[in-house]
Amino acid sequence: MSLFRLSNQIFSLGLNTRELTVYAYLSSLPSDTLTVEGAAIIKVKQTTIGRCCGIRSVQTVAKVLAELTIRGLILPLERSTKPNGHKGTYSYAVTRQPTDSGYFMVERRVFGMLVPRQMFVYLFLCKSYSPTRRDCWNSYNDITAQTGMKRETVIQTIQELVDARLIVRMKRRSRRNRRVYTDNHYQIVRFERGHIRRKLRLLYNSNIVYAPYRKKPIPDDIPAENRIRGSPKFECLYSVPIYTYNTEKEV
Repeated sequence: MSLFRLSNQIFSLGLNTRELTVYAYLSSLPSDTLTVEGAAIIKVKQTTIGRCCGIRSVQTVAKVLAELTIRGLILPLERSTKPNGHKGTYSYAVTRQPTDSGYFMVERRVFGMLVPRQMFVYLFLCKSYSPTRRDCWNSYNDITAQTGMKRETVIQTIQELVDARLIVRMKRRSRRNRRVYTDNHYQIVRFERGHIRRKLRLLYNSNIVYAPYRKKPIPDDIPAENRIRGSPKFECLYSVPIYTYNTEKEV
């Protein structure tokens, strides 16, 4: 499944953009093994962490992991030794924040697409999502106050997320004065994949028609080069989710 749960409490840990991005990525990795304290044991290379979190330097990744260790969020475990004498992959015990008091859903596929600054704002919008209105309506000033970024940086980051097709921005006009805009509304883009099965695609008269497949002869008036059978893959980006667990402008 491409979605995973992330606790609302991660924004109260005092993490900066890189620390929050790395911790969110480690929390997204599946694990079948737990420690006695309930921490999830995962194995991942530091180069993989840097690539998925938008951090170019491995040394920077090591510094971020050291800071997370000091905060007690992760615990580096002893690396195994391969038969050739080389060290194995890094192992960590990740202490995930409890989700019983509130959580939000995040797409795993966004890792590797964003830098830490963009990921910080993206996660904040995911957390601020309203279950009833199916959007969030935080102003630039609200996002600035909660993330600690400059207002110009927030505006630039929001535009970058819109250009990356990870969020949809909707401008609303004031009811009292239609020439004045109110706070922007945002929708989170979900990824959905699947197959169109048992379909016969007919390209005819410059139109694409999807018709159910039947064991009958294809009409002779359709050219042979326009007959395409099979299960073409499709990916629908703009799908409005029906779940989230936050109230209005809850942080």
